[in-house]
Amino acid sequence: MDKRIKIIRKKLNLTQQEFADKLGISRGNIAAYEVGKNPPSNAVIKLICREFNISEDWLRNGIEPMKKIPRGGKLATYVSEITDGDDAFIQDLIEVYMELDETSKEALRKIRDGMIEKAKEREGN
Repeated sequence: MDKRIKIIRKKLNLTQQEFADKLGISRGNIAAYEVGKNPPSNAVIKLICREFNISEDWLRNGIEPMKKIPRGGKLATYVSEITDGDDAFIQDLIEVYMELDETSKEALRKIRDGMIEKAKEREGN
């Protein structure tokens, strides 16, 4: 987790002090987390995830994706435009897809391609 905390901070282009200020904790705590001297408490983990939109599963265990897919915003607007009121299902589907490893995503792409081919064949008949 120490490396992932540092990854978050570096991706945000923040110093340890700036990162700490955004979380309301001391710079020394951030330094200790980043070198693995002290693990962050559950409260700090949840704070980091909430403040920077980070997946708790990624922060704790390294399970992709790093960022949470936020409910609302552009994705929700798009989903509501293309569905007939089943927005939550489609958004859940997208979230689950984003959490898959690349092998699983590729398997789903192959299934999709097969479905498209079958639809084209039906249209041609």
